[in-house]
Amino acid sequence: MAEITTGYSYTGKELTDSDIGMATIKNFGRTGGFQGTGYKSIIPSKNVKPDKYATLFDILVAHTDLTQNADIIGNAEPVLTTNRFKKVIYSMDLVKVIPKQNKISKWLLDLILMSSRVKAHCLGYVNGTTVLHLSKKALKEFEIPLPNDLKELEHVTNLTKNYLFMMAKNIQENEKLNELKNELLKKYF
Repeated sequence: MAEITTGYSYTGKELTDSDIGMATIKNFGRTGGFQGTGYKSIIPSKNVKPDKYATLFDILVAHTDLTQNADIIGNAEPVLTTNRFKKVIYSMDLVKVIPKQNKISKWLLDLILMSSRVKAHCLGYVNGTTVLHLSKKALKEFEIPLPNDLKELEHVTNLTKNYLFMMAKNIQENEKLNELKNELLKKYF
């Protein structure tokens, strides 16, 4: 139902100020949610394949976790802001999940991947002690029960789409307001 692509493998030398951002596990809040402040600025030293870029509403899944309680591994988060960056690459600690054409709606896939069922399923595929890694089999082996006629889920799909658009708009508006606040503080204080 979906294609799963791995992220960009980078070196520390590439982490230089630019207009290209890299989504990392720092974009994943411990209690859920996409954090726009988690981006790292990067200048790739090699050619980046088109499938290593993420755009608004692409869904990313954390495949590495540095937290003690596996807080973020297996979490799926849609990209809700690109912050100040013109382009966004996603790191090797993440995967991007894209629905195959005409199989399932992107919005429905997002909703399913963000569910607690997927998180619980993924936790069974985790290995490592201090740095946790999610097996590549985890998402591939997750079974999605769907009705024969996907039109039955159109209402849920539309609600999800509207909800994510509203969240993205609010996040982006808050980023602009924060910028404005910082400019005013610099200018007058």
